[in-house]
Amino acid sequence: MKLGNWEDGKRKRKYEAVFKNKLTDAMQEASETQTWLEFCFACNYIDKNIFEELHSKYEQILAMLNTMEQKADTFCFPTSQPHKFTSSKKK
Repeated sequence: MKLGNWEDGKRKRKYEAVFKNKLTDAMQEASETQTWLEFCFACNYIDKNIFEELHSKYEQILAMLNTMEQKADTFCFPTSQPHKFTSSKKK
């Protein structure tokens, strides 16, 4: 899983839709890592114990990310009204 997606998402908590998008990216990366773990196990690069331990940890990560996505509003900052600029020119 790319930590960058999570870090980027944390910085974008002001925008719920963007935050959810980053969480989705992180979930996709975690799922891809699970696929590579399955490949490594099938090719005997890792043993069954290591595979099961890592696969289980990624299931926990995916569950946490999924919960965060479902409750994104509790993780995001409240949005404020956009600043209204006024002209400083005197007429």
